Amino acid sequence: MTKFDSIKMLELVKVEDPDADGGLTLIFQENKILKIKIVDGKLVSEFV
Repeated sequence: MTKFDSIKMLELVKVEDPDADGGLTLIFQENKILKIKIVDGKLVSEFV
């Protein structure tokens, strides 16, 4: 789970559900953005 270390203990500021891509966008302090969506039946997450 080291992929998510950059947002550990940061405050969640805003949630966009659904976002422009039809997924879920979580915006944290320090402008850390995590996008979550389903691709080919699998949950995919990426930092922007």
